[in-house]
Amino acid sequence: MSLFSWTLAALLLSLVLVESQRTSFPNRRDCEVVDLVFILDRSWSLRSPANFQKELDFVSQVVSVLDFENSRVSVITFSDDADLNIRFSDYYTLADFQRAVRALPWVGGNTYTHKAIELMMTEENQRSRDRAGITSIGVIVTDGGSTDPYRLEDVVRQVHDKRIEMYAIGVGDEVNQKELEMLASSYDHVYLLKNVNALSQIQDKLAARFCRGTPAPSTQAQNKESCVNKPANLVLFLDDSLPIQQYHQDLSLVTDLVTRLSRSIGRSHKFKLLPNWFQGSVLTFGNVQDFLKGVSRTNVPQRWSSTENILEVDLKPGFLNIAVVIGANSMKRLNQSLDRDAPLTYILGVGQSFRRDLIENIVPSSKRLIVQTLGQSVETVKELSLDLCSGCSNMDIYFLLDTSNSIGPEQFARECKLAADLMKSMQLPNGHSPITTIDYSDSPELHRYADSPQFIATIPSHKWRGGNTMTHSALEMVMAASERNSNDKRQVAILMSDGASTSPDRTEKMAAKIHNSQLEMFVVGIGENVNLEELKVIASSPSHLYMEDSITPTHLSEAICNGATDNNIPESNQDCREEFDIVFVLDSSWSLRTEKNFRKEIHFVTELGDNLQLDFKRVSVSVITYADQAKEYNFRSKNEFSSAVLNLPWLGGNTYTDRALSIVLENVENRANSVQSTVERPLVVLVITDGGSTSPFVLEKVVARLKRFKFVKLFAIGVGVSINIKELGLIASDPSDSHLFMVDDLEVNNKILKSLLKSQICRDTQFLSLISPPKSFSCPADVDLVFVLDSSSSLGVVENPDFYFLKEIAFVIDVIKLGNIDFRQSRVSVITYSDVIRLHQYRSETDLVSNIIHLPFLGGNTCTDIALALMLDELNYFKSVSNGRKAAIGVILTDGLSTRPEYTSSSARRIHDVGYRIVAIGAGDFDSQELEMMASDRSKVAQVDNLDKLNEITFKLNLKTCT
Repeated sequence: MSLFSWTLAALLLSLVLVESQRTSFPNRRDCEVVDLVFILDRSWSLRSPANFQKELDFVSQVVSVLDFENSRVSVITFSDDADLNIRFSDYYTLADFQRAVRALPWVGGNTYTHKAIELMMTEENQRSRDRAGITSIGVIVTDGGSTDPYRLEDVVRQVHDKRIEMYAIGVGDEVNQKELEMLASSYDHVYLLKNVNALSQIQDKLAARFCRGTPAPSTQAQNKESCVNKPANLVLFLDDSLPIQQYHQDLSLVTDLVTRLSRSIGRSHKFKLLPNWFQGSVLTFGNVQDFLKGVSRTNVPQRWSSTENILEVDLKPGFLNIAVVIGANSMKRLNQSLDRDAPLTYILGVGQSFRRDLIENIVPSSKRLIVQTLGQSVETVKELSLDLCSGCSNMDIYFLLDTSNSIGPEQFARECKLAADLMKSMQLPNGHSPITTIDYSDSPELHRYADSPQFIATIPSHKWRGGNTMTHSALEMVMAASERNSNDKRQVAILMSDGASTSPDRTEKMAAKIHNSQLEMFVVGIGENVNLEELKVIASSPSHLYMEDSITPTHLSEAICNGATDNNIPESNQDCREEFDIVFVLDSSWSLRTEKNFRKEIHFVTELGDNLQLDFKRVSVSVITYADQAKEYNFRSKNEFSSAVLNLPWLGGNTYTDRALSIVLENVENRANSVQSTVERPLVVLVITDGGSTSPFVLEKVVARLKRFKFVKLFAIGVGVSINIKELGLIASDPSDSHLFMVDDLEVNNKILKSLLKSQICRDTQFLSLISPPKSFSCPADVDLVFVLDSSSSLGVVENPDFYFLKEIAFVIDVIKLGNIDFRQSRVSVITYSDVIRLHQYRSETDLVSNIIHLPFLGGNTCTDIALALMLDELNYFKSVSNGRKAAIGVILTDGLSTRPEYTSSSARRIHDVGYRIVAIGAGDFDSQELEMMASDRSKVAQVDNLDKLNEITFKLNLKTCT
C-alpha cells in the first residue's frame, strides 16, 4: 500500500473515531414531558440586538430535545413591560416554534423583572388547569439586577409556592447574584456566565434536565480515571502478646494509616474493631472519626476466647475488604479463620514484629503488604486510594474563603489565588458540577460558577470585605448546600482561614454536624497567626489540615483526589514570651438571669488563668465584678486566685459596665503618671458580659479614654443568645474581630475560645512591648501626615524582616495614637519603599490600625529619592485639598544610606523649596549628614541605634512633628 493510501486510511479512520465519540441527544420520546417557559431580558443593558439574538438562539437549541407532540413551550420577554410573545398553545412543531422565536424583536428599556414573573404566573394558572400533573419549568435569562427588587421578592414567593422549578441564568459583570439565587429553586439551578456568548456552554446541561437519566452531551464521555467510590470494609485485629510499648507504637501506625486513608472514605464504608476481650464480637463504626476514637480508647487486649469465623459476615464480593493486623499471634489466628478463597483484597501486617513469611500463604489472591514505618504507611495509602477512588471527576466542590479583618486584603487575595491554582491543577473534566464559593466575615456570601474556566477567571475579582469572622455561618451554609446537592457524588469543601472565629462554640458545633454528614472538610491555614485548635476541629481528620506556607496547589490537588500527603502541621506553641498584667471584668447583673451563669464565668476565668500560666510574683492579676456598683479584687498568688475567685458573690442589679471600666481607667491613669520608665508593661482587660449596658453613652466615653493608652488591650466576650454585638465591638480593641468573641454558654468546654484568647493575648503583649506609655500631649487637630518607611534590605533585618519591619509599623501607630490625630480633620498616608514604592492612604484610625499591620516587607535597594518624590506629590495633594489651611508634615524613617544619594539630595531640596516640615529618623548605621539634608532643620532629626529603640523617641518625635 502506498504512503498516500496509508495516510488516507488513517484520516478516514480518525474521522470515524471522532464521529463515534460525538454524542447525540436521545430520542425525543425518551425525554420527560414538560411545560417550559423562557423569560428573556430585552432591556438596554443587553447593548445590542445581536446579543438579544444570542438569547433567542440559546432557546432554540435547548428546546431541540423536547417532544413537541406532548411538551409545551412559551416565551416571555421583558424590559419596561413584559410580553407573552409565545403561548403554550401557539406551536406544536419544533420548526414552527424556532422560526417564531428567532423573529422576536429587541425593545430596550429598564429591567422590570417582576412584571415578567407576574405574567408567567398568569400563564401558569391557566396551564395548571389544562395540564395538571405535568412538570412546569421556568428559565430566566438576564444580565442585570431588577429595577424594582422589592416587588420582585414578593412575586417570587408565589412562584416557589406553586412549586415551579426555576433556573436562573445571569450574563455579564453586572449580575445581581443574590437576586438570581432568590429566583432559582436551589443554588444548583443558578448559572453565572461571563457574556451571552457563553450561553452555548450550558444549553446541553439544561437539555439534559428534560431527559432524566441521560447525561448532557458534554458530560457523556467519562474520564477513564473517574472515581468509582468502591465500598470498603476495614477490620483491625489486635495482638495480646506484644509488650505494652510495642503495642501502642503499632497502634499509632494504624491510626496514621487510617487517617491518611480517610480522604477516600465515604458513607458506604464500614470500619470494624476486634478487641480480644469482646470474645470475638465486632465493634462497627460508620465513619473514620468514630473508628479512630475507638482505637485510641483501646486497652491492651486479653486472650482470644472465640473460635467462630469472625469474618464470615464481613467479607463481601465487590467490596474492598482490608484486614489490618497487629502482631504475629493475630496473623496466625486470622490464618486459621479464613478460607483460601475468601474475598480479602488486602492484608496489612503492621508493626516491627512482622515477617513477610507470616503472610505469604494467607489468601493467595489478596495483596499482602507490611507497614513498619511512616514512609511505608504513605506508600500503602497511595495503593489503597487507587482502589478506593481514582481521580477528581466525581465530586461537588465548595470553597469557604475567610474575608474578615483578621485575614486582611493581601491574605484574602492569596486565598483566591490558591483556589484558582488548585482548580487548574485538578483539571476537572468538561461537564463537571458547578463550583461553589462562600466568602464570609460578618455574614456568608455564596457564589456559584458553571465550570472551572468560569471559576478561575472570576475568583480573582472577589473583594475583601473585612468584619468579624462568623465561621459557623459559613459552615452552616455549606452544609445546607451540600445536602441540597446530595447525590452519588463525593462532597468536598476547602476552607481557608486563620482560625480566628468570632463565635468559636458555634463553629465547633457546626463542625461536629458536618463530620456526621457526607461533607468532607479540607482546611488550609492562612497567614502566620493561625489558630490550630479551631482548624483541627473543622478538618475532617488530621490528614485534611494543611498550612498555606507548606502546601502547593499540586500537592493539595493530590491530597483531595488521590489520598493524603504529608501536611507538615507545626506544633501549637502559644506560650507568651512577654510579661503582662491582666484584669478580668465580670458581669454580675440580673441580665445573667441566674447565679449559675455567673458561676460559669468564674470557672471559665480560673481555667483561662491556668492556661495563661500567670506568674503572680511578677505580674498583677485582678477581678472586677459589677452590677449597680463595681468592686475590684486583687490577688497575690495562684492559690489565692484559684480559691477566692470561686467564692465571689453574685451581685444582681443593673448592668453598669462603665463603672467597672472606670476602675480600670483610674488605675491606668494613676500608673501612667507614676511610671518613670519609657516602656510600660502591657495590660490585658478581659470583659465578659452580654453587652447590654445600662448606660451605653457613659460606657462609650470611658472606653474611648481607656483606648488612648496603647499598652492596654481590651477583649470583649459576649455570653448568651441575646448579645449586643454593637456594644461588644465598641469595647473591643482594634482589630475588633481579633478581640471580640461570642459564646452561647460558658459551661461547655470552649477549647477553641481559650486557645484563641491565649494566642491573641500573646501576640498583643509581644506587640505592645514595643510601644511607650501615653503622655500629656496632642497634635493640632488640623495636621496632615505622610510617613515614609524604609522597607529595603539596608536596614539589616534580612534574617527576620517581617518582625523588624513590624517595629516600624508599631512606631507609626504609636505616633498616631499619642498625637491624638483626629481623622475627621486630618489625613494620613504611609509610603513604603525599596526598589519599588507603595502608597497607602487611611481614612480613619480603625482603618489604619487594622490594615497597616498587614503591609509586607519589600526588601531590595534603598531608593529614597523616589520615595521623597512621592512624598512631595502627596504633601502637595494634601495642601490643595485643604487650600493651604492645614499643616502638611512628612516623617521619614531610614538608615540614611540611600542607593542614589545625589538624587535623594535633589528630591529633598524640592520639598524644602515648597516649605514643608520634614522630620528624619535614622536607625542603625545611619548617615547623619544625609538625615540632616532630608530634614527641615537639625531640630527635626532623631536618631536611634536600632529599631528596638524606636519606642524611646516616640514622645520626642511628637514634639518635633507637631510643634
